[in-house]
Amino acid sequence: MSSPSVIIVDDDPVVVFLHQFLVKQSELSTDPLAFHNGQEALDHLDSLDHQNRRSLLLLDINMPTMNGWDLLEAINARSYADHISAIIVSSSIDINDHKKAKTYKQVKGYLEKPIRVKELHDLKTDNFPGFD
Repeated sequence: MSSPSVIIVDDDPVVVFLHQFLVKQSELSTDPLAFHNGQEALDHLDSLDHQNRRSLLLLDINMPTMNGWDLLEAINARSYADHISAIIVSSSIDINDHKKAKTYKQVKGYLEKPIRVKELHDLKTDNFPGFD
């Protein structure tokens, strides 16, 4: 199986720019993709052949059009759900958001904005050994 692709899903262009930079700095991915809402990300995921591909989403919760929770629900209804992992990246410190995140099998962690290179490096080495 090839190395997982990294997909940033966030409606704030400044956050997207920063996260793309940090993902590259952490060497988690040299070419992270970015989408500004869950529907754009879902359309992209639907277009992929997931047979030999895994994707890691760095997923914001609160976005227009389709929020992070709705995207996770839609992914769970897809045949490729087991090929997707997600890290919630949110400014929300609401304990209920943390609890809700744990109810999705795709969610492997919850990071509060702003993320740091060390957190992404830890993801690479600890939680996602498929990343090279």
